[in-house]
Amino acid sequence: MIDKTDKRYKYLLRESDEEVAKVVPLNDQPQADAAENIKRLMRYRAMYDAMHSFRIRRKRIKRYERGRQWDDMIEVGGKMITEAQHIMDQGKVPLKNNVILQTQNSVVGVFRGNYTHPEAIARARDNQGAGEMMTAMLQYVGQINDIKEVDVSDFMEGLRGGLAAQYIDYQWNNETHTKEVNVISCSPNFLFMNGGVRDVRGRDITCIGLLMDMPLHEVIQRFAHTAQDEARIKDIYSRVSKNQLTQYYRTFMDNGDRMLDFFTPENDDVCRVIQAWELETKESWLVHDRYENTLKIYPKKDKAAIDAMIKERNEDIRLNGLDPKKCEITCKRHNDVYWYVRYMSPRGDILYEGRSPFAHRSHPFAIYMSRLVDGEIYSFEESIIDQQRYINRLITLIDFIMGASAKGVLIFPENAIPAGMQKEDILEQWASYRGVIFANLKPGVPLPTQISTNATNIGANEMLALQLQLVRDISGVHGAMLGKEAKSGTSGSLYAQETNNAQTNLLDVIESFSAFRKRRDYKIAKTIPQCYDYVDYIPVAGREYSEKAKEWNAVLASKFDYYILISETNNSELYQSQLNQLLMAALQQRLIDFKTALEAGRFPFSDQVLRLLERKEAEMAQQQAQQQAMMMQGQAAGLRMAEGGASQAEIAQAGADIAQQALSLGNDEALQAQASQANPNAMRLIQQALS
Repeated sequence: MIDKTDKRYKYLLRESDEEVAKVVPLNDQPQADAAENIKRLMRYRAMYDAMHSFRIRRKRIKRYERGRQWDDMIEVGGKMITEAQHIMDQGKVPLKNNVILQTQNSVVGVFRGNYTHPEAIARARDNQGAGEMMTAMLQYVGQINDIKEVDVSDFMEGLRGGLAAQYIDYQWNNETHTKEVNVISCSPNFLFMNGGVRDVRGRDITCIGLLMDMPLHEVIQRFAHTAQDEARIKDIYSRVSKNQLTQYYRTFMDNGDRMLDFFTPENDDVCRVIQAWELETKESWLVHDRYENTLKIYPKKDKAAIDAMIKERNEDIRLNGLDPKKCEITCKRHNDVYWYVRYMSPRGDILYEGRSPFAHRSHPFAIYMSRLVDGEIYSFEESIIDQQRYINRLITLIDFIMGASAKGVLIFPENAIPAGMQKEDILEQWASYRGVIFANLKPGVPLPTQISTNATNIGANEMLALQLQLVRDISGVHGAMLGKEAKSGTSGSLYAQETNNAQTNLLDVIESFSAFRKRRDYKIAKTIPQCYDYVDYIPVAGREYSEKAKEWNAVLASKFDYYILISETNNSELYQSQLNQLLMAALQQRLIDFKTALEAGRFPFSDQVLRLLERKEAEMAQQQAQQQAMMMQGQAAGLRMAEGGASQAEIAQAGADIAQQALSLGNDEALQAQASQANPNAMRLIQQALS
């Protein structure tokens, strides 16, 4: 029989190329490698610059969201000025009504109110216990990362720019002194990727990277494995400053500081690290072991070792008379496609490089792209900018008209001015309270008249109402969703139905972001066993999981694959209310008992009542045990009294005394004192349950 010990691996000590775990400055690299790294930096920079138009659009939308809605540049008199400056030059104030922010708040409120949580389900039916265990660990990772707030922030980013990214990694936590899975929100301003991406899931991404700005001590902590590495890092970033980089890349710059931003951070007290992941391919060997039922990839240079292993297996098959079709090892040429990561300084120094260390064998980014069409992204807020601009113009136009209309204009004939009074005196008397003006009017001279006229109705108010309605129609945010009061006579069920119908328009936005979260949570699930290989219990809060599910087994979790299901969270008020109503109905119909309802429900005092019930049950069990012991003692005493010649009346009296003592155990004064200190509502429910 074939020996399944480590003997068969004596030819192959590894399955893939070893990663480079040391810092390699540019000057210490071979000339060809150094030139290739510089080319890579230029290619990464070209990808970053290709996203310049996207960043400009995102910046404009962010301005509108923040209320700076008159900052678009226009040409007036041959020079470029902002629209706000042009209006102020005419002596007016640029007015605005920020409906974009109001719409965003409403959509984000719907997202928060319907927030969901992930559930891991093992693909094999027999491994559902591992799925429940992984679900509990996913909730723990979500709690330590405050992932709901991270998701809300990236959901807003998706509404704003149409692109959101999260980075999943595990690192040393300086606060807890343990390894933790980190979910980091990435700003699109620091993200770059290859062009021509048309798959909304990001499966056609072949290169993706992130510009990271971190203090020097963090660079040392993450990339220095030896004292020599630390010295190299300090030497590398002692030369990285804005002035030196400007000189270094002067020949590559064609448009001033815009190109420099890729290589230099905004602040001088941080170091720029360029993280880039590329999909690479390499000629290798695909080895199929039919006896072990394994399929593994080995580097091309291990061909001699593979041949030796095949020769040894064939000899085992011949000596043991085994079926070659079930035990042989086959080898064929294979182009291995894998993700390769490089952490580089702006000069091309290598801080770390190697194959993807993650169990999912991919890059650590989860990408959300909204309304991706032919490689272009369109955001939710971008669709209502035109309506926002027209609303602002109409508000300003109405203000212009109101300012130009006559309001209390006084017409006073000059030949009616009394002798001894000046025009200023007449103005003062006209404006003063109980003022008196003496006039010597001649025949045919009209009396002084005050003129007030209304603004001319040119349809501006109707157009403003139309544009506000268009914003609601385009965005899908209507009155019911905004929480406005219902009309008189509207029932609660009808208003709830109107709110639900209003949310239908936002279903595409919310569901597409949920798909992004599924992809993110899958990478978290594959990363968790790599990180938490040192714990045996999941410290997750809540009573949603059994104690067995909280017993963490990293080896077991890493053996299975999962698919992620996004389900309704049991932390939402709607979920808790519906669950409590269902349990109360089942309790009233005696389908479940009171303790089961407390364990499954989300009542505000359920934990305290459960503790009291468990204490009561334990004390009752102890009392029953004592009563049974006393009854047995009474029976033994009766037998002894009968053997001693006692009468039946004496034996019966002794038994009655012992029974009375046993019954008196239920009136323990200490138990009553504890009950008197308990929550009155809890005790009332207990009494109702026990009655």
